[in-house]
Amino acid sequence: MKLLLTLLVNCLLLLYTHYDYIVMGDGELKEFIYILCNLFTIGFDASIVTLIVYTVKNKHVKMAISSVFWLWCMVNVVYLRHFNTYVDVTMIGEVRNFDMLGESIWALIRLRDFVVSAAYLGAFYWVIYRLTDKKEWMKWYWMFVPIVLSFLGIYYANSRIQSSSFFKTFSWWGGDFTSNTYVTAYRYGFFHFIYSNLYTLNMHRDKTDADAQAMQSLEKQRKSEAVKYAADAPLPDNVIFVLMESIMSEAVTAVCDGDSVMPNLARLANEAQYSNLNMASEVGIGWSSDGQLIYMTGILQHSIKLTVNAFTYNSFRGMGSVCKELGYATAMVIPTGKHVWHQNDMCQAYGIDSLYNTVKHGQDYDEALIDSTIHVLNSYKNKRSFITTITISTHTPYSHHFSKRLRDYQDKHFVEQQLLYFERANYFDFHLGRLIDALHKNGQWDNSLIILASDHHDGDWTDRAHARIPLIITGGYKLSVQKHDKTQIYQTDVYPTLLGLLRVNQSWRGVGKDLFNPKSHRLSPKEKQRISDIVLETDWFKK
Repeated sequence: MKLLLTLLVNCLLLLYTHYDYIVMGDGELKEFIYILCNLFTIGFDASIVTLIVYTVKNKHVKMAISSVFWLWCMVNVVYLRHFNTYVDVTMIGEVRNFDMLGESIWALIRLRDFVVSAAYLGAFYWVIYRLTDKKEWMKWYWMFVPIVLSFLGIYYANSRIQSSSFFKTFSWWGGDFTSNTYVTAYRYGFFHFIYSNLYTLNMHRDKTDADAQAMQSLEKQRKSEAVKYAADAPLPDNVIFVLMESIMSEAVTAVCDGDSVMPNLARLANEAQYSNLNMASEVGIGWSSDGQLIYMTGILQHSIKLTVNAFTYNSFRGMGSVCKELGYATAMVIPTGKHVWHQNDMCQAYGIDSLYNTVKHGQDYDEALIDSTIHVLNSYKNKRSFITTITISTHTPYSHHFSKRLRDYQDKHFVEQQLLYFERANYFDFHLGRLIDALHKNGQWDNSLIILASDHHDGDWTDRAHARIPLIITGGYKLSVQKHDKTQIYQTDVYPTLLGLLRVNQSWRGVGKDLFNPKSHRLSPKEKQRISDIVLETDWFKK
């Protein structure tokens, strides 16, 4: 009886852990085969935990194990709400940084979380300490039966989902894992998921002849596209990259309650020397950190691994390194702690010398961020500078009205999530206007190159396949090409485009297309990913 009750309680906790993912609106999860698959994963995980608990004799240790299991599940519940993903095991330490992300952790917790937690821990306490079972007819080793049956059921269900044979799906114990941790955990279970995390922990490997051939082929292609730049061509005094959190193209053009949601950004888009509101997001599991990686290095994130965690100490041909070679001072302004998502280490990898964070002042909204950016620009007023500013106010979750909002949108043409998002976008836009005004006032606009790009699409209410994000290149520095472009572009195009604008002749130009070079060639998605994985796994640029 105690064994069965423990198994049931663990199953219910795991079902709640997947609850938010199930109700996020993913239509495929309503299909029977996906539901069956998840039931098998719940049975598998719950059986393993129950087995572990009942192989231990000490009641206090049993309770400790169940408490650790409860904590893991609840951390994933909260993390899913914030990042639309479960916690990569190797990133578990990032959970402590919730309060640095523009929203308090308390905004993510629901009353039902406390109810479920109290019920689970109370039930476990009652089963372990209070319930007596004089006729315990099931021994702990019987748990191997549901473990084996659930394990086989997981692979049977996934073979149906993937329309492949059972044996092909079962060919590797880890299964066909995806870069989306919530998909992996939902379809294979947390123990499978943890195994895949640890299995791929060290992705570095030696270079092969095939790697060299692929890279040489790309270099040969880039040489054929090369443009000869004049040695004495003038460069901008400042290169300012505003990496905007979750800004969608539709927010740039949106009108809510009769007014533009983002009047400053819309004006910049209309007046810019180059603007394109049809850029496709190419980020993977890391989203914000992946967007930063793509813009700073010209490569995609790793195909299956959280890049900033697995490849923190790689060497890159980053924009910071490029700009330093051109004589620029390099800095980045971030709204989090310096160690969140390995920001300090990744900045060094990108070649950025100075990292400023606003969180140490007790503020992490865009008001403090723009204040810090203006301060950094003023400190570099007498020398060339490359400054990247990463905004935060439009970060999920959009669970309640933004405490610092300037507008209280009520337009019935939009759903509530959009209205809450627009309030944050409007707040960011106001402070973006302050930055632009400061550049004009300080005389820094006239010869500055300003790039405004979104790190990724919004994940709460948009369809990634059709979502588009903006790229706006503006400032007083004159470009050779001026246009409003409506053709589809990609995030990987930004890096080679910036190299072209800065007249950099290096052979490594990333995996994208220089938007201002008609000879530039864009690789296929498969080629992009292959080159990117080679660069990451072999640490290609390591000296």
